[in-house]
Amino acid sequence: MTDTNDFSYALQPNDVADPSVFTAAQAFVHMLSEFPSLPAVFNPWRDKDEEHERPGNMALIRRQHLVHYLALRLARAKMVWVGEALGYRGAHFSGVFFTSERMLLGHHPIITPEAIIARQGERTSRPDMPFIPGKITRTVQQQGFAEVSATLVWRALLDNHLAPQDVLFFSALPFHPYDPKGGYLTNRPPKKSELNESLPLLEAFLKLTHTISAAPPKLIAIGRIGEHALQTLGYPYASVPHPAQGHAHLFLKGMQAVIRDHHV
Repeated sequence: MTDTNDFSYALQPNDVADPSVFTAAQAFVHMLSEFPSLPAVFNPWRDKDEEHERPGNMALIRRQHLVHYLALRLARAKMVWVGEALGYRGAHFSGVFFTSERMLLGHHPIITPEAIIARQGERTSRPDMPFIPGKITRTVQQQGFAEVSATLVWRALLDNHLAPQDVLFFSALPFHPYDPKGGYLTNRPPKKSELNESLPLLEAFLKLTHTISAAPPKLIAIGRIGEHALQTLGYPYASVPHPAQGHAHLFLKGMQAVIRDHHV
């Protein structure tokens, strides 16, 4: 069980004009943290990665990160970008959708922690993880994990002159599906059954954004899985290719066109 009062550090008087927005962010993150476990799916806001995390309650830190991220955006977001699932280089350790730990720690070349949660984040991965070629490098040991898709998504936001608080990120499966044979430092596509089970979370998130925002935010599906989820729920949306697997150019070009067409 998680305590809904464990997020108090994130609220600062100048950050969130309406305390009820912070309360709504708290409640939603609590909902994520209490979602029933799925096999070979890591819940960053509840689960512990004993092998790769620092000692202590790292899920609490990730909950705090996400609460602050949401509280700064729920009342003003103009768009919601819905991806596919979390990855080990991204929200597995950061706790924020399409955001790497390196961004929150201030080591990223284009994204600052202030743009994400208005202050420096905390590291949850172990800096003393053993070297694994292609996964744990010296830079990862020193600066935390970085994710290509996260960089491209944030780049799309900046390239199109959007303020960081104008966009909310989410995922069709808001957890990290991994290969049970390879362990937590792997990614795999979400299963249809996992997407079906977690669909109420996406629906609850969209209802929350439509309730709190001054105007219903425009929805953009990033990839086919995000598109299918929004289609299933019956929401109007635009779609762009997912930036993974060499589709960076198509993603950035598509995002530029969609944002231009929506006059954001």
